[in-house]
Amino acid sequence: MCLVSIAFFASCNPEGQPTIHTYIEEGYVTDGDVVHIDDVVYFGFVMASSPVSNSLLTNLEVKIDGVAWETVDLTGKTEYTYTSFFAFDAKEIIGEVVISAIVTDATGQIATASITVSVDGEPQSDDDPLIASTFDWSRKGLDLESADAMHAVGLDWPGNYRDEVYVKIVPMTGCSMYVLDGDDFDAIETQGDKDEYFAWLMENATPDTEYKEISAYHDGTYNTMLAVIDANGECHLVHFEKATAELLTAGALIHLYGALK
Repeated sequence: MCLVSIAFFASCNPEGQPTIHTYIEEGYVTDGDVVHIDDVVYFGFVMASSPVSNSLLTNLEVKIDGVAWETVDLTGKTEYTYTSFFAFDAKEIIGEVVISAIVTDATGQIATASITVSVDGEPQSDDDPLIASTFDWSRKGLDLESADAMHAVGLDWPGNYRDEVYVKIVPMTGCSMYVLDGDDFDAIETQGDKDEYFAWLMENATPDTEYKEISAYHDGTYNTMLAVIDANGECHLVHFEKATAELLTAGALIHLYGALK
C-alpha cells in the first residue's frame, strides 16, 4: 500500500510581506494524497502582493529537494499562480521530496511555502484510473502568462493567427502534437488506455504542426483534445473545453480552460 504525507508550511506573513500558499485544484497534490512512484505529480503555489504595502512582486524561486527547479520573473505583477509537475523515477530511492517556493517583492520582502511529499509503494498499475487536473492558461497581449504550465506539457502559444484571429497553439521543439476529437479524452480512463492510445497514434497518425480553432475575439466552448509527446518522451492529453476573450486597448486577454491527463 502506498502512503503519502504532504505537509504545507507558509510564512506567517508579518505586516508588509507578500503572501503565498499552495495551489488547491483537482489533480494537484494536497494533504493525504496517494502518489505512486511512477506518478506525474502536479503542484502549484498562489502568491500576491502584501495587502498592507501593495508592493509589486519581482520574482519566484521554486526548488525541489534544495535544487533549483524554476525561476519566474514576476515584475509588475500583484498576483500570480504558478503550476508545474514532475515524475518520480522508479529507479530512484523512494523517500521524502520537498517542494519549496520563495516569492520576493520590490521592497525585498519575501514569503515562503513548501510541500513535503513522502512516497512509498508500487508503480501505478495499467488498470489504475487516470485523474484529470484542470488548467486555466492565459495570454494578455504579448505576455504569455501561462508559459511555464504550457511548456511543461510540450506546448507553446506564440501568438494569434492574424488573418483569421484564432489562437495558435504549437508543439515545442522536439515535441509531437496530434489534434484529435475531444470525446476521446473521457474514453481514456486508465494508464493502460493512455499507453495504448499513444502507441496507436505513433503507428498510424501524422503529427500536426499547429492547432487553430479557438477564437481570439469571442468567448466559446470547445471539444478538442491535443495528444502531446514532450521532448522527454512523456505523454500528455490536453482537453480544451472553453475560452474567454476580453478586448483591451492593446491586444486581448484570452483564457483557455480545460483538463489534463
